[in-house]
Amino acid sequence: MSEHVILIHGDLLTKERLDAIHEARSIEDTPKHCFEFLVFIPGLFHFKMACADALWRIWIKPKEGRNDMNSLFQHVGVLRPHESGKFSTNPGFRRMHDVVHHDLWASILNCWETEASERNSSWDSLEAFAKSKPMPEMIVEMSESIVEKYIATSKTVSSANQLPAKERDRRFENQTLQNRDELLYVDLCHAMNSGDIGRVEASILPWIYMFKLTGKPKYAYQMTRFMIYMCYVYTTDLRQIIRLNWLCNPTGQAFKFCPVDWLVERNNLYTKVIFAGKGSNRTIQHIIQELPLIELYQACHVMVENGFHLQNCTIKHAPPNMVKTLEELKQEIQKCSPHKTKAGRTADYAVCNWIAAGIELLMQYKEGIKEGEGDEQGDGVFADDLIGD
Repeated sequence: MSEHVILIHGDLLTKERLDAIHEARSIEDTPKHCFEFLVFIPGLFHFKMACADALWRIWIKPKEGRNDMNSLFQHVGVLRPHESGKFSTNPGFRRMHDVVHHDLWASILNCWETEASERNSSWDSLEAFAKSKPMPEMIVEMSESIVEKYIATSKTVSSANQLPAKERDRRFENQTLQNRDELLYVDLCHAMNSGDIGRVEASILPWIYMFKLTGKPKYAYQMTRFMIYMCYVYTTDLRQIIRLNWLCNPTGQAFKFCPVDWLVERNNLYTKVIFAGKGSNRTIQHIIQELPLIELYQACHVMVENGFHLQNCTIKHAPPNMVKTLEELKQEIQKCSPHKTKAGRTADYAVCNWIAAGIELLMQYKEGIKEGEGDEQGDGVFADDLIGD
């Protein structure tokens, strides 16, 4: 048994239960009896939900920042005008996930317009820029320039903080911080969907800092502990096994990787909700009897759809057409000119650099991160959350 391990994917509750087992078995004689072969892997689906919740706590939850004309809450009024009330309380993972992606798209489009107009005054729109047929080298150069100018870094934020108030542009600083946080989240989603586990592992550290300051210290502690084990405790072979099994691809298609805990939650949805029975039939015995038949039900559905040439009968719908909505949001962003620096411009709410603040807080602990009590709400899984990205 010492030559084999069992990988367990799950959320923080699963980790706490495993820790309780290890603690209760710590006095046993052999590693097998101590259950040391159980290796916990943080579920990336639950980790991504925690990241979305952290963005909500930073950019939407503070009431004093919602009235700013260029705040994310104001952008939500354009993207989802009928759901502003939900976003002010608890929007859930799926809504926040979509809003972050769409808001970033509109913001980056405005960055491209700003960068193009600065290089050539005749490029007053993206259409005019596209008609000029720019060379690929110029596209790459402009994209790198956009990252340097409009994405906050520790160096740029520190330099801005040292300027006198009359020379600072609070709105520009807020926008660059928002671009950075949203890019971190979108990059994490792309890395997970493409199966780039190395990129996923490299993107965890900034989120640990934000978790520590957004009321999620348990996530900060557990993710830090796991990364320490990956770097200094686990053997090279075990690290490789964990990385190869952190994501899965049930369909075998490109850009269709998904976390293992997402697949587990999806199976739980079919087992405990869809085919669990209703009313008095919803019993544990009924669920156990239906469990082996779920794959048979799916095969029957596929057979009928193929036999009658039925299409568009699945629960996965085509993504919405966001062209008009993104254009409207881009125009709203353009009115504020957040990507053009103006000395002395203020904002209704100055956003804190949460990553730098998290680093400063963690550096205060000489003996390492101490686990604290925090609010871990917002980690529940619902049916809408299991829709593919």
